[in-house]
Amino acid sequence: MEHIGPGPINPSLLTLQKDHVSTNIWNGGEVTFRARYNFWHNLPSAPVLEVIRNTAFGHILDIGTIEINNHLITALVERWRPETHTFHLPVGECTVTLEDVAYQLGLPINGAPVTGVTSANWEMICLNLLGAIPTDKQIMGQRIQMSWLDSTFAVLPPHADDVVIEQHARAFILRMIGGFLMLDTAGSRVHVMYLPLLEDLSQSFQYSWGSSVLACLYRGICRATLISHQIEIGGCLHLLQSWAYDRIPMLAPRVHNNDSQTFPLVQRWAQHLITTNIPGHATNIIRSMLDRLRIDQFVWTPYMNITYVGPIPDVVRARVPLICFSLV
Repeated sequence: MEHIGPGPINPSLLTLQKDHVSTNIWNGGEVTFRARYNFWHNLPSAPVLEVIRNTAFGHILDIGTIEINNHLITALVERWRPETHTFHLPVGECTVTLEDVAYQLGLPINGAPVTGVTSANWEMICLNLLGAIPTDKQIMGQRIQMSWLDSTFAVLPPHADDVVIEQHARAFILRMIGGFLMLDTAGSRVHVMYLPLLEDLSQSFQYSWGSSVLACLYRGICRATLISHQIEIGGCLHLLQSWAYDRIPMLAPRVHNNDSQTFPLVQRWAQHLITTNIPGHATNIIRSMLDRLRIDQFVWTPYMNITYVGPIPDVVRARVPLICFSLV
């Protein structure tokens, strides 16, 4: 069997090939990337849930726990080009878009950029917006331990007023950001710089949270693509996995209830999976399936025939900055 080298014929655009993970594989190396995610084990109490459901993060509460196929993620990362932020497949180039974020996660994509101050008295901001101050060990620079959020805001005090309820809601939203939406390769801390944007929870819809999630995902895949000792990947890989399942159905597991009206779409994979069409432990098999992908096996418009009974994204096309503080 004749093998074709992974590098471009013309290196003028794809200039990072010598550092790309595909070169490492071509030279006999092998790596299986590990997805980082830190799900919450328990939902907050009813008053806190009611507040969160009325924010831009309300749909995230419905997603549930989803396992990641690390071998599928590995095969996708090998085909990602950081120069173009696209996957290079035999059928063409493709990428995760703002439309995917809107349908898969139910986050707003139209609005102000998620950015703001990056240097402040974070202890005082925590006191004002969370009602508690973490210790020096619990907050390092701009990042706070999610275990501190879990323990400090585990139980809503009896007869809590609206101020305390909103403090618990902000803490749990930080938990969702740091453990699911915009997590780093450690998955144990979350940036406090998101907290000032949650001061008025009724205004959370004014920000393009979907853009920031997509920017973080791009950054996570780009860092994993370039040869290093890193095997963990940051960003919302549940978004990437669900995107792959919808775009390349032959990679997707079969589910008991394949309801096209489920929203957000990511939550379909939280249910018990009957079986998978691919071995979950064989990166080389998934790699081979992608190598032989035909044009009729890739779905370019997966949301055309989807109808929902419940709320749907009002905007799936927007002109917004793809930015999340320092990530552009």
